[in-house]
Amino acid sequence: MTVQDSIVQGLIERLQDDNHMVRSAAARALGKTRSAAATQALLAALHDKAGLVYDFVVNALTDLNDQSAIPALVELLDDADADVRRAAVNILGAMRHTAAEARFIQLLSDEVLAVGHAAAEALGKIKSEAAVPALIAILENPHTDWTMCINASQALGHIGGTQAVPAMVQIFSRRWDPIPGMNTTPPVRKNVVEALARIGEDAVPYLLTALTSPDIKIRHGAVETLGLIGEEKTA
Repeated sequence: MTVQDSIVQGLIERLQDDNHMVRSAAARALGKTRSAAATQALLAALHDKAGLVYDFVVNALTDLNDQSAIPALVELLDDADADVRRAAVNILGAMRHTAAEARFIQLLSDEVLAVGHAAAEALGKIKSEAAVPALIAILENPHTDWTMCINASQALGHIGGTQAVPAMVQIFSRRWDPIPGMNTTPPVRKNVVEALARIGEDAVPYLLTALTSPDIKIRHGAVETLGLIGEEKTA
């Protein structure tokens, strides 16, 4: 056994330590080892919710970017624990793993909102054109949570193309109630503007048409977006 192997083995053993801070430190250290053995141990530790262990395990697996972990991560997309499902989505998304695309689309409607957020982000990262109809449906549903509207818009901005632009423009017309406990409305508009600007010139014809909309909110949003696209083009 090499010195490196001994280090990895020692760190893996500390994932079972009685103290959660030691387990967290072990997970963080294992993320720097580039070891296949570390990957398997970290996957098993994803269910450890004490302290910050879970967060460090997710970060370590993301850092390792070990392609051999993909089959196990795909299986975890069906785990009973929502945090584990979310972690698997996040890690696979960071890997830009496209084979799980269909499952990501299904997870957009997961019963736990945070899993849907992660799925939208992952679909944006892999630029999933197949996800566009489902993401549009999220925007068109008047009952969709504002945080999910932001995630769907951002994903569509990364995917690009014009199919979703009309639905994104219509979001400007929505009225958003203030966030409970805060004297502010959700930043949906800002995120949609940024997403449309990321789509760029392909969105311009739709935005120019929106400038004549009878809805002042749509006109305002279109002006903001065109200004941002023009600014980026000039720069």
